[in-house]
Amino acid sequence: MDNSVFEILFTTDTCEKIDTEKCLTAYFKKQGHNFLKSAEYAQSNILNFVEFVNKSIQNAITLNTPYIFSFASKEIARINRDYFIVKKLHSNMLQMDWRDFENISGDILEICFGAFDVKVTQATADGGLDFEGKLPIKSTNSNLTYGFVEVYGQSKKYKGNVGIYDIKSFVAFANSKKRNHVHPSQLFMFYTTSYYAANAVNEMKENGFIGLTGFQLANLIYLHQELLSAKSEIIKNLVS
Repeated sequence: MDNSVFEILFTTDTCEKIDTEKCLTAYFKKQGHNFLKSAEYAQSNILNFVEFVNKSIQNAITLNTPYIFSFASKEIARINRDYFIVKKLHSNMLQMDWRDFENISGDILEICFGAFDVKVTQATADGGLDFEGKLPIKSTNSNLTYGFVEVYGQSKKYKGNVGIYDIKSFVAFANSKKRNHVHPSQLFMFYTTSYYAANAVNEMKENGFIGLTGFQLANLIYLHQELLSAKSEIIKNLVS
């Protein structure tokens, strides 16, 4: 199944649910088949479609992102309208100036993850440290803080995938922060407007980094848009 075809079908449509067979018939028509052949393909692919959608939903849940559909059975498919809002927001992010992306990174760290003492470094094009802060360790039954984790982050405003050399460069920076193996607890985060190459993902996993894609960040902005918009004019314009 091709998700891009489903996107074309439902981007401008306001429906929230659709008969599964009709959905698949429209899908195969969009791929260039005539109505009779599309209806035939739809009937024979319903179970494949349901399996595909449910796997895609579970994958999206793992990534903390929305998916085109929120539910699918042999009878109906429910359209996730939030997906298209986040998709548009992500598209807007790809058009941002790289300095603006660096500037909102600290806001995301503070508002979405609850960090304090957040700082955004002076905007440069050298790929160094872009934002930092501290994540508190709190009791679940009170507002008492028992410590914190230092967070250091880098932002990359890319349209193409972030490659392994970008991550290796950040690994070198991370190692420089670990002073003689005596240092406070530290976490390293990487934000991008795009996605990551497979070897870049593996490199982050090996080093314990958290890497967020542009679509994940767009979803975070969508979920926290009121607080973020109140704090950042850049994000206010982004979501408008």
